Amino acid sequence: MTAPAVRRIEAVAKTLLSTYGSPPAAERRPLLDVLIETVLSQNTSDRNSHRAYRALRRRFPRWELVLASPRRSVAAAIASGGLANIKAARIKALLSGFRRRFGRPTLEPLRHLPAEDAYRYLLSLAGVGPKTAACTLLFGRGTPIFPVDTHIARISQRLGWAEPGETPAAFQERFRRLVPDRLVYSLHINLIAHGRAVCHPRGPACPGCCIRRYCQWQKGESDS
Repeated sequence: MTAPAVRRIEAVAKTLLSTYGSPPAAERRPLLDVLIETVLSQNTSDRNSHRAYRALRRRFPRWELVLASPRRSVAAAIASGGLANIKAARIKALLSGFRRRFGRPTLEPLRHLPAEDAYRYLLSLAGVGPKTAACTLLFGRGTPIFPVDTHIARISQRLGWAEPGETPAAFQERFRRLVPDRLVYSLHINLIAHGRAVCHPRGPACPGCCIRRYCQWQKGESDS
């Protein structure tokens, strides 16, 4: 299918705003904190990843302590998030790389880079994909780069925004250039809320869906 027109994106965003409201402004946090928390969210639930991040910060209140600790200790701290050994190694490698580049484990120098340069730098890091990079910048410095998570990928497929066979990463790269900057944050948050409340992977609550009129998948179900 062709890329969704901006006016269609705006119509869906407006409808979601009227249903879920305007999301509270995100608290600006250190970029490194957001990156590590997003890495922990990979391939697990939000609940498990939040629990793992809180446990990690309790055990290691400074990132330098993570660098100085054995991987097994880091893995033990984040065990509730799943794939602990893989994520522990990834986190230690990222922190080590930042220390080499910036003199200490930090990402704050990225605040001074143009948005696209900061995004491309994050994408160059092992274990950091498009969603993780976009989330780091959106929630860490308010940069309007649209992240696509599993909920948004699913809804976008059903709306006909994503092309058949298009990966979430490829869709994000195309879609992020279509969403007006003023809508990036609210549309991202409200699509996730809609995915959790209504547009489930199985058994979506289509009769009560506020954006049903825009849904190609629901029309296909009705026509079958």
